[in-house]
Amino acid sequence: MMNILPIASGKGGVGKSNIAANLAINLAQKGKRVVLADMDFGGANLHTLLGLKNNHAGLGNFIYKQTSDFSELLQETGIENLRFIAGDCLYPGTANIDTLTKQKIIRKIGEIDADFVILDLGAGTTFHTLDFYLLTYNSIIVTTPELTSILNAYSFLKAAAFRFFMRQFKARSPERKFIDKYLRESESGMEASFLDMVSKTSAEFRDSDSIAKSIDELKKYRPQVILNQGETTDDLEMAKRLRSLVHKKLGISIDFVGFVRKDSRISLAVASRTPLSISDPECEYVQSIRSAADRILQHTYEYNELNEFTENNMFDNDFSEQTDKDIEVLSTEFSKQYSGE
Repeated sequence: MMNILPIASGKGGVGKSNIAANLAINLAQKGKRVVLADMDFGGANLHTLLGLKNNHAGLGNFIYKQTSDFSELLQETGIENLRFIAGDCLYPGTANIDTLTKQKIIRKIGEIDADFVILDLGAGTTFHTLDFYLLTYNSIIVTTPELTSILNAYSFLKAAAFRFFMRQFKARSPERKFIDKYLRESESGMEASFLDMVSKTSAEFRDSDSIAKSIDELKKYRPQVILNQGETTDDLEMAKRLRSLVHKKLGISIDFVGFVRKDSRISLAVASRTPLSISDPECEYVQSIRSAADRILQHTYEYNELNEFTENNMFDNDFSEQTDKDIEVLSTEFSKQYSGE
């Protein structure tokens, strides 16, 4: 079975691409067949982190029909079990692909013969980024312990939740029109409430089968988080704040799968075009990535039903029993790495 793993961030500068590259390398080193794809349309540079030249056919060539064979985009990286799909920033307008092209890319990604396809998405909340992020129920978002980064991560997850729920309904359906009207009529300067929108839509269409299905789908939606650039276990308090905020405002649970140590050598790794997982595989940064990879291997990342492309915490019933056990495990693991145990 192929696992598709989109990786996003609420804003740039949180180390998402380095996480994606090193995570892909570690999964490949564990014997998994991995494809890493640069999905930052208009700003692709992931090839630089891998030490690859930007001279191979990439997504831009596919988008502009210079090649129709998606397999021609796959290139070897020199790392066993790891192949790469380049993005493209050479063609103006690549970032503004149309819906049909997006659907075609998604379909082709689903046909790749691999154990993991990791998508390094562009930062921000464009519809394209959100739709690629929502390919699976438990995609990863990378953030840092800084308050602004945590709030940006929440904003991204909120936008993803709105997009996830809205896309449960066909484009011109009564439910979609109701949601559009709700968003337009939200008071100026006020935050549109996701839970209120779901509640009012459910009440308005209480007898609709599509409402029941949308709530069932929301129960499956459980994003994962990697907290990057950690310095002490005190930083994990911000993880708890993010979890509390996402549950209170969105009624959604999140899982933390990684707490990655801050490492000043990341900038040197970028400059030398050699990921730390290759140049210094036993450093604490890579040990943290390796632990995250182990957790990821315990999950499955399958397409959710949205991607067939047919045109009050009401759905998270077990959060009250949820603890911060995953955060406690990360704290213990981080402390052991710091002490050299």
